[in-house]
Amino acid sequence: MNTKFLILSIIALTGATLFFVNQASNTTNDLSRQFQVSQFASFRNEFGKQYTSPQELEYRFGVFLANQDMISTHNADTTSSYTLETNEFADLTYAEFAAKFLGANEELQGNARCEQSGNDSFAFDDEKEIDWVKAGVVHPVKNQASCGSCWAFASTAALESAYAIFKGEKDLDLSEQELVDCSRSYGNQGCNGGLMHLAYDYILDKGINCNKKYPYTARDGRCNAELSGKGPHKITGCRQIPIGVDNIIAPTRKQPTAVAFHVQDDFRFYKTGVYNPKGCTSHPNHAVTAVGFKLDHEIPHLYVKNSWGTAWGDKGFFRISMGKGKGTCNIGGTAWNYYPVV
Repeated sequence: MNTKFLILSIIALTGATLFFVNQASNTTNDLSRQFQVSQFASFRNEFGKQYTSPQELEYRFGVFLANQDMISTHNADTTSSYTLETNEFADLTYAEFAAKFLGANEELQGNARCEQSGNDSFAFDDEKEIDWVKAGVVHPVKNQASCGSCWAFASTAALESAYAIFKGEKDLDLSEQELVDCSRSYGNQGCNGGLMHLAYDYILDKGINCNKKYPYTARDGRCNAELSGKGPHKITGCRQIPIGVDNIIAPTRKQPTAVAFHVQDDFRFYKTGVYNPKGCTSHPNHAVTAVGFKLDHEIPHLYVKNSWGTAWGDKGFFRISMGKGKGTCNIGGTAWNYYPVV
């Protein structure tokens, strides 16, 4: 069978419509194109991707190929400490991805009113490894979807674990949507970004409800005045983690902590291993929750809970190299890292 006909048959069977301008491609190029089209068809089927026009389909195909090339080039490097994989973000450019899924907003201002004075008493011992997931005090990974609400998810994740550790409430599922809708007067901007200490300021004043009562919609909404201020789950304050990646360790020995770091292009395709990229020193743009660490590993690292669902990364989690000073991808480099006090 003619190779070009084979390619067009694959396209027809998958419902795609791609236009090939080079009708005189040689057999090698045709076979390569056939493989690429098949990959894209599998990707679309797996993630239910639908496009509005043949032009958008062609554009997304080109973006997909560029991302595939980045992933395969990285994974061919046997010296790398982490691997990448194709996931639901593979038809997006980095700029498109950042606009939809990142939300730590450096333009926001304001000091935390929830900040408590005094110092916590940390256990400064030689413990080299903590895993709060294994301890059973970390709520399952959630999915923020295409809303820049990572700051809300990092805030609630740390608070859910604090309740599990200090109050014995292990099945708490707090409402990120309440923070998205109702904490604007505290400085947050809903799906357009926010900061954890501003979320904790809201919870200090208003408390917070559970997801069952105030469910997540992944879009900005009007604050439910009948629920805001009546949330039964409270905090007594919050604590800022001083700048410096080493300063994350002491509080994380006590409880999971909400931290921010810079997501660069390849991170969205992380699969396994210790994320330890070259460079990556830009300002933080994403909030997550440190749920442990391993200091005696060949690459000392933090164990971190993300909010992009369980299909992403290592069942929704990732490991990131500690690094030095402000840390890998600036994870210890701002005054945005906090944890709640219950």
